[in-house]
Amino acid sequence: MKRVNWHALAAESVQAAFPRPRQKGTHASLFAALVGWALFSALAVFIIWEFRDRARLVRDNENERILTTLFASLRDYDDLGSAITENEMLRQRITGFAVYDSDRALIQRWGEVPSVFDFSLIENQTTGRFNRYTIPDRRSGSVTFVIHNDRPPPKPEISSGNGDRRGAAWFNVFSGGNYVYINVGHPAYWRTVTVTGILYPLSILGLLVLALTVRGLYVRNIEYRERIKAQQNLVVLGTAASTLAHEIKNPLHSIKLQTGILKKMHGTDGPGLEEIDRIDEEIDRLAALTYRVNDYLRDARGNPETIDIAQVIKETSIRLCGRSVLDGHSVYPEASAKVFMDSDRARSVFENIITNAMESGGPVEECGAALERDGDRITVSIFDRGRGIAETDIKRVFDPFFTTKSSGTGIGLAVSRRFLEAAGGSISVENRPGGGAFVKVVLPCAS
Repeated sequence: MKRVNWHALAAESVQAAFPRPRQKGTHASLFAALVGWALFSALAVFIIWEFRDRARLVRDNENERILTTLFASLRDYDDLGSAITENEMLRQRITGFAVYDSDRALIQRWGEVPSVFDFSLIENQTTGRFNRYTIPDRRSGSVTFVIHNDRPPPKPEISSGNGDRRGAAWFNVFSGGNYVYINVGHPAYWRTVTVTGILYPLSILGLLVLALTVRGLYVRNIEYRERIKAQQNLVVLGTAASTLAHEIKNPLHSIKLQTGILKKMHGTDGPGLEEIDRIDEEIDRLAALTYRVNDYLRDARGNPETIDIAQVIKETSIRLCGRSVLDGHSVYPEASAKVFMDSDRARSVFENIITNAMESGGPVEECGAALERDGDRITVSIFDRGRGIAETDIKRVFDPFFTTKSSGTGIGLAVSRRFLEAAGGSISVENRPGGGAFVKVVLPCAS
């Protein structure tokens, strides 16, 4: 008759009830969020630069209109000041106009201009049409034009200052200059540059936050759905397990009673006692598995109260191995080792962990524990010098019904984690340097 692997069947049932988190889907959602962020960021950058380019085109168009209006106005007036001040647009937009000779000395001026032409303005600039340089100046909120006339100038007729009405003599001065300096104010253009400069990093950061927020909502939505499904499966599994446990207990009690009768009939040295003892061991193992399943399915919180976790560890280890595993390994303040947890569940947790340490294959005297407090958290470390845990099995030790021991139920650590998480704590397992395992339990201090 083919033997049924009850552990495998139980593990498959629980895995169906509590599916593992979808790591692949989580990674895919993160990748999708980053791709979406990159695409929307590229769109935002494109829109921002389009705004800037539009502002630049508007600025250049206004510059051409201002220069055209200025040169047309010079034909109607005999002096530079009148040509600018009599036109409202020129008066509002032009803040300085000057002509310099080949020695960079001032020939004609209006407004605020340098007394000597600064050649560094055009040293690293690219010339445009008609030897014209366009130099944006963020600090003054303007754009400076420099027109370089490299033809040999005729001998200029020096003006005596603003207000002289010299008619055609002005054009002689203008054409005789080597450098024409015009400063035009562009507050709207520089406002656009400033605003887009601020919006650029803010939009990138804002889109990243939005993408990660949407991704977080998506992941949490998946987790909530799986949790609801798991709770629904847990109800079904709990009902089935309770019924099954009840149906199993009655035959087990009957078998236990019959083995007791057989022992009495055969005496202490009769034939078949070894086989009867083996039957009793299997009965006890099935009964323990039944109780463990009930522990896993019942309310994990229980009746929490303030307990001394150090005292629980002492009492449990003395009962299991005849000594306190904290002795010689931990220095702790008794008054600060208080946690808020169901006392029976706390004893069950440390009974499971200490039993595993004792059954790890190492010397029992090497099993120890350390207790320390860090802020509002208490950490209990339980360690041994046994065989340790295979690297491929470390992530599975908390799976229900997973065990590497021939006589184990594979439910103890799963129950322990469930009880600890219900109390706001956590549990982790790792291999210990030099051999053995290291179990760390973290619980919040009782307020």
